[in-house]
Amino acid sequence: MSLDYPRLRYLEAFPHEEGGRTSIVLRDPAQISERMLLVSPEFCRLLPLLDGNKSLREIQVELTRQFGRIFPMDDLTKILQQLDEALFLESDHFRLRYRSLLESFRAAPVRPACHAGTAYPADPVDLLEFVSSFYTNPGGAGIPDAGAPSGELRALVAPHIDLRSGGFVYTHAYRALAESQKPDLFVIFGTGHHGLPQMYSISGTRFETPIGASETDSEFVAALGARLPEGLFAEDLSHRHEHTIEFQLIFMHHLYRATPPPIMAVLCSFSYQDVAPGSGSPHREWLSRFVEAFRAAEKETGKRVCLVASVDFAHIGPRYGDQFHPDQRTVDDTLRADREMLEHLTKADAQGFYGYIAAEQDRRRVCGFPALYTILNLLDGEQGRVLCHSHAALDQAGSFVSFASLTFPRSRSDAERRQESST
Repeated sequence: MSLDYPRLRYLEAFPHEEGGRTSIVLRDPAQISERMLLVSPEFCRLLPLLDGNKSLREIQVELTRQFGRIFPMDDLTKILQQLDEALFLESDHFRLRYRSLLESFRAAPVRPACHAGTAYPADPVDLLEFVSSFYTNPGGAGIPDAGAPSGELRALVAPHIDLRSGGFVYTHAYRALAESQKPDLFVIFGTGHHGLPQMYSISGTRFETPIGASETDSEFVAALGARLPEGLFAEDLSHRHEHTIEFQLIFMHHLYRATPPPIMAVLCSFSYQDVAPGSGSPHREWLSRFVEAFRAAEKETGKRVCLVASVDFAHIGPRYGDQFHPDQRTVDDTLRADREMLEHLTKADAQGFYGYIAAEQDRRRVCGFPALYTILNLLDGEQGRVLCHSHAALDQAGSFVSFASLTFPRSRSDAERRQESST
């Protein structure tokens, strides 16, 4: 795309305060660019104009109107050059970098544990101790019962918050998993934080952690891929730095360290507006096709699949765009709204869950909506249970994220049908 009609890529923007002045940090959540730009709030007036439909002259005219003075074309050109050098624009420069990274990622034999050494210890022994501590820490689930496992889990929900902030909540889901029968396959639905034009992205690579590696189940991927377009697998670079799959594998490999489980990693990204029931939108149709294809792949392969939603709930405070600093009342109100939302989740009520998010117009920014809504459409009425519900403050302004662990035991009749089928 010509820079004569510049288009901004999907970026994260959050405030930065220093010396009594507020600036805005721009960064690429996909980490195709590893640079960050510190800009003034006034600079951000430019960004909505970079939609790929406005010429440089049209952008200059609009900025002149907004600032009440002539905005020099030379200044605009320099700003765009700076954005392009940072790989923040859709341009030839960006596409070359993207193709290079994509080729390298697909050629690699394994998707490395890219957050090892930052979000958690890179040393295997230290990592095992790190994860074990969450089970025994205050609020943790306690050490799993070593007795014979009972029952099966059809699905579980666990956070993807930084382990140091919410590791104790993860343990409630994974203790329940430890005390259940091990499935044939885990399909992990993670949040695609930087957006996905195809709504879903499946990676066929092997996922590594410091304490083991999980093979992607090629049979299940093939069965699903045979029923869906190639585009589902075309955005696998989105998995390169995304943490939502990796953090679940840390707990799975801690639990099954001798035999890391086979997986299929799916990133999900769409809004409630995209998939409005009865809308006939292409996104809604695509969701229906995905659910239908997934069910068919389960039936064809006969695998006992456990669905895992790697999700967080509300994102509140200046860090996420709010113009206020949260207080205890804000936290209490948010957790109350979470509990109302969780009632729909535990009832496997996809329609009610959608309605709740739509009614509040997602003002709490529930980033787990696409993964949760997908899983609710895949369940067969299994009832869930909330094991732990909490939140974590993430900055001095009081910005916070809420999250929970839930399990959905497989219904007895379904388990019996599977047992009969296998014998």
